[in-house]
Amino acid sequence: FSSVDVAFLLASGMNILGDTTDLEDTDDAALEEITALGDAPQSYAFAGVDDYELTQNGFFNDATNRSNDALNNKGASKVMSFAPEGNTLRARMVSVPAVQAMYKRQISRGALHKASASYKPTGSHDEGKIVAPLTARTAASDTTATSLDNSASSANGAAATLQMTALTLDGYTNIVVKLQHSSNNSVWVDLITFTAITAAPAAERKTVTGTVNRYLAAKWTWTGSGTSPTATWAMGVARG
Repeated sequence: FSSVDVAFLLASGMNILGDTTDLEDTDDAALEEITALGDAPQSYAFAGVDDYELTQNGFFNDATNRSNDALNNKGASKVMSFAPEGNTLRARMVSVPAVQAMYKRQISRGALHKASASYKPTGSHDEGKIVAPLTARTAASDTTATSLDNSASSANGAAATLQMTALTLDGYTNIVVKLQHSSNNSVWVDLITFTAITAAPAAERKTVTGTVNRYLAAKWTWTGSGTSPTATWAMGVARG
């Protein structure tokens, strides 16, 4: 894969990929030295804590929902997601509930303004798969015809992340998005229901415990009545 394969970088529903030139996530293990008296080599043990960090660099853009809107709120809680391998079913989608630690604007003579930010997690980061690619969707429907096949069920729950970049209700009250699962790719049961969304950009990460069946799909419905609604969103899921 290369830089052209990166499909999106979403900060609580704001797609700032077009302003980003560098993206780096680091997952370190907290180690403690346990070298005792009489030991010749240094020895270390895992202290049970992961240290994850996400950083980005790019250009300053003060247009609506671009880099300055997304980044100019250090200390804010966010849901971050990026897709390093394309915007297709089963492609990797990395997500993390995070607090923004830093926002830096850099202004130099003879150069475009730059913007950078860093994030620290408020929970586990998810190495997930795309269940629903980032695209515009209209009438109520589902993705069961193009479900995500995990080859087998799993027993340790899952985390699902919904990122919505645009929403036109056109008379409807809200949109409700769900993650469904199935053991046979035919009979579907709701697994996670996200909070109803009335405006975008928006994002949410939810978790579930217990068995997650082999097949996964997304479903969306509109509440109330309207004419021609549309919503642009993506969903990723990481099994426990």
